[in-house]
Amino acid sequence: MRRAGTLAGVIPPAGQLLEFSELRALEGLRRSQGLLSVGLVSAAALAIWAFMDVPLLLPWLGCMLLSLGVHSAVVSALPDRGYRRRLLLPMATLVLSGLAYIAGGMLLWVQEDPGLRILSLLFVFVALLNTLTYRVQLRLLLVLDLALMGLGVLARAAWLWRVQPGAPDTLLVSAALVVCYLFFVRVAWSVLRTREALEAAIGEALAAARGRALEQLTGGIAHDFNNLLTAVLGNMELARLSSTQSERDELMDEAERAARRGAELTGQLLAMASCARLRPVSMQPEAALEGLAARAEDLLGPEHRVTVDVAPDLPQIRVDGPKLQTCLLELVSNARDAMPEGGAITLRASAVQRGTVPGVCFELRDTGGGIPPDLMPLVCEPYFTTKPVGQGSGLGLAMLRGFAEQSGGDFELAAPEAGPGTCARLWFPASVDRPQSVPGPGRNGPRSKAARAASAAE
Repeated sequence: MRRAGTLAGVIPPAGQLLEFSELRALEGLRRSQGLLSVGLVSAAALAIWAFMDVPLLLPWLGCMLLSLGVHSAVVSALPDRGYRRRLLLPMATLVLSGLAYIAGGMLLWVQEDPGLRILSLLFVFVALLNTLTYRVQLRLLLVLDLALMGLGVLARAAWLWRVQPGAPDTLLVSAALVVCYLFFVRVAWSVLRTREALEAAIGEALAAARGRALEQLTGGIAHDFNNLLTAVLGNMELARLSSTQSERDELMDEAERAARRGAELTGQLLAMASCARLRPVSMQPEAALEGLAARAEDLLGPEHRVTVDVAPDLPQIRVDGPKLQTCLLELVSNARDAMPEGGAITLRASAVQRGTVPGVCFELRDTGGGIPPDLMPLVCEPYFTTKPVGQGSGLGLAMLRGFAEQSGGDFELAAPEAGPGTCARLWFPASVDRPQSVPGPGRNGPRSKAARAASAAE
């Protein structure tokens, strides 16, 4: 198989629909972060014009800024997608601005003052930095930049041969310019190849990770539902063969419990996918936490201590109150499992602003051994669990994250700033609605197992 040429992939194929968003983002980044460079070049040009008697430098500065403005406007007008011909005008304005920049360097190079020639070489150095910083991310932009820089180098060497043909200084400076340019071309192309190889490796790693996650998810779902269906069908078959009514009722009750566990599992999967059927209402955070401490004590042993701390004057949030308590109890259960010998669990509700959005953060902290740093990015993945077989479904934190995202909030796990343990934070934006008359989830007392299962399946 013949290897592709060095310039393979530089010019997009005709008739192919291209994505221009990357070019727009790249040039947009260049505009926002390149203001300092443009300002420094402009200040240097003005200083040279004012103090070193180069009168043409002022009109050159105006032409260069005008060409940069035209190029920025043309790139900003590109659509998200289009064909190759849409690139003609942006590339033409890019070449125009590059030629204007070369002209500024040549205005200094043709002067007899050695200091001005050094400043002209600094123009080349700035162009090299610009290429390595921005243009190396796209092959087409890199090739155009290298071609323009090569033109500038050849123009400087040609001027030397015009004014001092065959002189030792001309030979030395021309050779140095060409060698340095060729070395930079090699470096820039190596950086481009390395970047493309890294992007390809990252893409392959992400694809492999997605494949493993899909395998883990489908395998976990199939395993769980197979166990539940086995329990349902097995108990129904035994009930059909049973000769006594009491035994048949007991077997049918066991089949019903397995079916309800399946409904609860379905609800967890829907919550994990942010597709659960929620009934959000505007409520005060303290109303959402009412009765939580009593329900948490039912899950904890005598060695565990739970503390609920609610800051005053918290804004309202719009959430499904019962689902929020279910998520907080899931965190309490995880904290309990992380401290088998006992410990303190602290739940705080406080006002936290994310950017410009006010909201409320529910932070639960335990004093257990914490989560290893290498496992922290994985603990919210579906069917990932560090508990022994049979003691964890691996869906709790994934369901919790899905509920937070579906409610417009966020969920994160992190190590505490000081001390052992783990911090789990549920954040929800503040609601502008008036509070509803719907009571908090704790006012109706503890719910039965059947009611909890039915709620999770909705």
